[in-house]
Amino acid sequence: MAPCHPQSPNPASGHWLRLLQACGANLLERLYPGRCVLCLDPAPAGLCTGCASDLARPGPSCPTCAEPLPFAGDCPSCQRSPPLLDAVWAPFVYAWPLSHLLLSYKGGGRPQLARPLGFLLAEHLPAIATAGVERVIPVPLHERRLVHRGFNQAEDLARVLCRRRGLRVDTGSVTRVRATPSQQGLSRRARRANLRGAFAVSGDLSDERILLLDDVMTTGTTLNELADAVRRAGATRVTAVALARA
Repeated sequence: MAPCHPQSPNPASGHWLRLLQACGANLLERLYPGRCVLCLDPAPAGLCTGCASDLARPGPSCPTCAEPLPFAGDCPSCQRSPPLLDAVWAPFVYAWPLSHLLLSYKGGGRPQLARPLGFLLAEHLPAIATAGVERVIPVPLHERRLVHRGFNQAEDLARVLCRRRGLRVDTGSVTRVRATPSQQGLSRRARRANLRGAFAVSGDLSDERILLLDDVMTTGTTLNELADAVRRAGATRVTAVALARA
């Protein structure tokens, strides 16, 4: 009898599994409109109060990079090398189930999650984060990645936030001019080198107070590189917000 060899994994099987999961989630959202995306309880905004209250919230953190700390105050890294951001807010921790929702949103074929995630940010972001802000600039995607994904998650979240807070969203002043490789797995120094010169500003931001927006903040390298470009265009105060801090 011929020896039995285990079947080689099909590299496409993961793609089809993700596609089936996305189709199932989309079907549930069509069958149960106005329901919580997690528990299906009534939720006009797409996420019920109970599920929102269960999401992991940060404890004390550094005010200029949102790094978790055992006590309030500037972290050692920001004391040694002050960042280009004046302040950072991240109302949630990047943990399940929010991490699952964000991954499903960006890569799982569920762009309709922009509304509940945007509402979540608008409801839990402190008022001080948007006070006096003259424009909100979402982190731009390179044209190649935008075509591949079909949308910019930071831009979608910014539009929801700005509608709720009466702010101006600016998607034209900054472009991503380099298609940088993924930041995942890179050291902090490698992340900085990877993003150097990635953003270009075409507008005049002189004396303006700018709020940058991303969906998830990990080390803050992307937001700081964008802040550098915005400051060179004349912005006097640059802050940032992310829905979650990894």
